[in-house]
Amino acid sequence: MNIKNKPLLIGLLLLFLHPAAAIANKWAGIYFYPLASKYSNCKMTLSEDNHLTVSFDVTLADHLFDISNSDHIQRWQELTRSQQHIMLAQNKALLYLYFYRADGSIDFSLQSGEVQDMSLNGVPAQHISNYIREAIFVSTPAFSNQSYHVSFSLAVSTLKHIRMGATIGGVLHSEGQQYSVRSPNGVAFNQSGNQCEFFDPTTEIAPAHALYIEPKFRLGSAIWQLKSLDLDHLLDSTADNHGLHAPLVNAPANRFCIHYSSVGIQNRRYMISASNLNGLAESSRYFQLKDNQGEHIINYKVTLKNHEDSEADFSLPKEKKFVQLKSDTSSGGEAQMCWSPRIRVYSTDTTDKGHYTDTLNFTITPLA
Repeated sequence: MNIKNKPLLIGLLLLFLHPAAAIANKWAGIYFYPLASKYSNCKMTLSEDNHLTVSFDVTLADHLFDISNSDHIQRWQELTRSQQHIMLAQNKALLYLYFYRADGSIDFSLQSGEVQDMSLNGVPAQHISNYIREAIFVSTPAFSNQSYHVSFSLAVSTLKHIRMGATIGGVLHSEGQQYSVRSPNGVAFNQSGNQCEFFDPTTEIAPAHALYIEPKFRLGSAIWQLKSLDLDHLLDSTADNHGLHAPLVNAPANRFCIHYSSVGIQNRRYMISASNLNGLAESSRYFQLKDNQGEHIINYKVTLKNHEDSEADFSLPKEKKFVQLKSDTSSGGEAQMCWSPRIRVYSTDTTDKGHYTDTLNFTITPLA
């Protein structure tokens, strides 16, 4: 039985390994040649609708398209092992892009359909390969022999981490043969997305920096309406120094939530603090609810409970809470952190029957 099963097991192993082998061999036979002299005007920004816009300029090496330049021709012949006359096509240009996950591995999740408005010197891409690894541009008349301007936008709803490198390429022609060649000096972006940095496509090692995007927080306003309380019960509870839990009307619909885009966020902590309209009690341990005339006061404090992470719980006004934002791309790059308020009230010497209100204002501050 073992002998009969063995060929089946080997066959399954080969079947499982086949896709990985195909990916590894896809980039075999890559030619590198210093086509780019320098990169400039690098810019990478994220719009409010989670589209990444990327642009940069490339200054080309001198005399690349000069058919009388024997130095380039000789080196291309050595590179391709061709004895025939060889030249770089001026009407074709290539762009190679490399996207990386947080752990530095190559991200193959992106598809060509997620790219928009990709152009080189205003000419749209004729073809974009899977995983957005290679784009081909063809122009009549020919491209500039001095510089390229590259720009494109990308829907990044599937990305948690924006770290990318790029390099330009071209097509060598020799007696009916074509060879794609890419520049070994590529370009990456700094953390702010506004400066060019070196990227080495020959190693495909991830660039040093990922794009950091300061989250734009949205805090929904809510009215925390307390259910009516019995005055005698409140007075007795305060006398015992325990206070009284004040249930909310429709509590599930009145959570305190921070909404933000999770794209491009990194390990940065934020401080959540709160102030109130009526001010603090003399001890600074409580907020104050006041009646319409401002003559009667009920002290209160708020405990905010996070149902996903108990370490994110905090109490006000006692604490300023430091939180680590979570990444969650399950909702198109949108994420949220929510807390359920629990309010405990305490009577004062002026507490009486009536209608009491206060307003809380929350502030979120990034830590350096």
